[in-house]
Amino acid sequence: MTTESIVLEYLDGDTLCRGFYRRPTGASGPLPLVLLCPAWDGLVQELHDKAAKFAAQGYIAVGVDVLGGGKTLHDMADLEPALTPFTLDRAMLLRRLLAAVEAAKTIEGADPGRIAAVGYCFGGLCALDLARSGGAAVRAAVSFHGGLASNGLGDEPISAHILVLHGRDDPLVPPEQVAAFEQEMTERKADWQLVSYGHTAHAFTRPDANYPAGGIMYSPLADRRSWEAATRFLAEVM
Repeated sequence: MTTESIVLEYLDGDTLCRGFYRRPTGASGPLPLVLLCPAWDGLVQELHDKAAKFAAQGYIAVGVDVLGGGKTLHDMADLEPALTPFTLDRAMLLRRLLAAVEAAKTIEGADPGRIAAVGYCFGGLCALDLARSGGAAVRAAVSFHGGLASNGLGDEPISAHILVLHGRDDPLVPPEQVAAFEQEMTERKADWQLVSYGHTAHAFTRPDANYPAGGIMYSPLADRRSWEAATRFLAEVM
């Protein structure tokens, strides 16, 4: 149904990024783009599988290399060292993301005016930062169990349409962070919505998530419902 994964190399300053993209077989362009921002572990097979699902929906699905060098991580001990530089310097993170946006626009048959950012966990934070960035970098952003904390880089109105898919029992995104996000979106006049899934923890779309003591747990029901919500939303706004 889709082509093989195609490498997409681009630079963020001196850092070589090695993303990838998938596109529908035989589709005529220009096609809308979905930029997939990964969780802490980078461009693992799970993200390639999600890209194939989006490509089957008619999008050019781009895997964003946030970590640089096409790196993937497999040990949770590497999570904090890898992500802390980005969470402490959200301007640096935004530059890395905007480099991916510009690279995606160069893909043959892509429509540079129809770009959505979709992210999972840490990638959800990335997708929202692209929406916050102004300048219409993306038309839409979808966050699956992502962080919601503001990057503090601006307060101008947000033009991107925003959908947040959140687990009500996610200990990594507590109610006060949700409330602050809702206030930020309202003050910045965004078209936003937040769906909160009851009895649902962090990482609910990740089949290997199985750490209930830490509030990290796969939910087949929330996974299915959130996918349906995201695809309906994107079909509407893209």
